[in-house]
Amino acid sequence: MDALVTGVSAAGGLLIGDRLELVVERVGARRSLERPWWTCPRCERPLGMAGAVPLVSTMVRLHCPHCGEGAPHAIRPLLLGIVSAAVLGGFAWRLGADAVLAPFALLGLGLVAMSAVDLERYIIPNRILYPTVALVAPLLVVASAVDSRWGSLGRAAIAAAVAFVAFLAVHLAVPHGMGFGDVRLAGLVGGATGWLGLGHAFVGFFAAFVMGAVVGIG
Repeated sequence: MDALVTGVSAAGGLLIGDRLELVVERVGARRSLERPWWTCPRCERPLGMAGAVPLVSTMVRLHCPHCGEGAPHAIRPLLLGIVSAAVLGGFAWRLGADAVLAPFALLGLGLVAMSAVDLERYIIPNRILYPTVALVAPLLVVASAVDSRWGSLGRAAIAAAVAFVAFLAVHLAVPHGMGFGDVRLAGLVGGATGWLGLGHAFVGFFAAFVMGAVVGIG
């Protein structure tokens, strides 16, 4: 059963992750997320049904039938799909067919999208962060209620608060080194990892500090 859940989650991550390109491109460029979704970034006219089919924009480099503009990021949709597949598959392998898999899957997709925007624009976009929080937080409450795992929810609240305060202190001390978006994101990730255990939260944020330092140096 766990193998099936892992396989389905990974496959779903590949398809959904590929479609995250729409969110990443539009949010990064501060464009509207309203329909029509599959439009040319240059003339903003519809690309047709081919643009809506997962993986097609990577396998076949699409060009606008109106102005000839090519896709701005030919390979990124596939990379988003691969990373999302790995993240969702990893969560499913670790958590199994558990109610908490749903909030973690949404968290994973949100983190992939936010990371893609951050790598290109150096910002944590609120247009992705806030909806992710609005979906993940209540689903963690539901997952806690399913098997009366209120202790997990309490640890999540503690870890979220500690992470938020710790990153806020760094932000206030070195405002140019860490934006407030990172502070908000820390609360979200702290709450999710804290649900699994305070040890998980500590390891997660140690890894985040290391990766942040590497990216900052690079």
